[in-house]
This record gives sequence, structure tokens and C-alpha cells, in this order.
Amino acid sequence: MVLLFAYVIYASGSGAPDQNDLSEWAVTILKFILAAVIAMIVAQIAYTIVQSAKLSVKEGKDDKGVEREIASLAKEDEMDKQIGMRSERAGYTCVGIGFMVTLLALVFDTSAVTALNIMFGAFVIGAIIEGSISVYLYERGVRNG
Repeated sequence: MVLLFAYVIYASGSGAPDQNDLSEWAVTILKFILAAVIAMIVAQIAYTIVQSAKLSVKEGKDDKGVEREIASLAKEDEMDKQIGMRSERAGYTCVGIGFMVTLLALVFDTSAVTALNIMFGAFVIGAIIEGSISVYLYERGVRNG
């Protein structure tokens, strides 16, 4: 979310690339995507380290016990698969709608940079919706049918 706000501030500020320079906008978006990927990797590593430390201190497990516990947490069961399918469907639906909105914007003679930003926004919103639905379904649970 922080990177999204940073992108919006950058894109609307005076340091943003020229509206006609589509390749510079693409490079800017790619930089923000790279920063988001790096942030997610660092967060995953930090989460695993914190979980390992909590297991080691709280439950007094040795290295093998901690490794076994972390490995069991990483396995995917049927509920995880159901939640993944439902949340991904919602995320992809958002991206599809964003693509259609982008095409409609282009039909009404919107600039290519605006279309690029609409697509980028659709992917970001789709990822946020996917994550939010995953959290909601893990809290509420999933029923078949």
C-alpha cells in the first residue's frame, strides 16, 4: 500500500515523466513493481524468521522441531486450495474489468499513459482484493457448495 501511495504521489507530481513519453512511464511502473516484489520477499523472509524465533522461544523446540513446524505450515490443504481459487477468481475478475475499462477509455480517445495507469491500477486493486478475500475466508472459513 505504501508503494501504491508513493506511485500516485510520484505520478501526479512535477517529477513525473512527460505525458507523451510512454516508454519512460513503462520504466517507472516497472521500477515500482520491482520495489513491490522486493518488499514482499523481504516481508516473507522476516515473517519466517519471526515465526521460527517464536516457536523456538515459546515452545522450546530445537532446530529440527522448528523446521518440521515451519514445513507443516507451508503445506497446502483443501481449504487453502478453495480459498486460493475463490480469491484468485475475484482478483482476475477485477483485472478483466480494468482491461475492459482501459479499452473503453481508449475508445473515447484517452491518452496512452492514462490507459497504462488504468491497467496498472486494475492489477493493484485486483491484488488487494485477492489478498483481502483470502484473509476474510481464512477468518470466516469456507464451505463447499
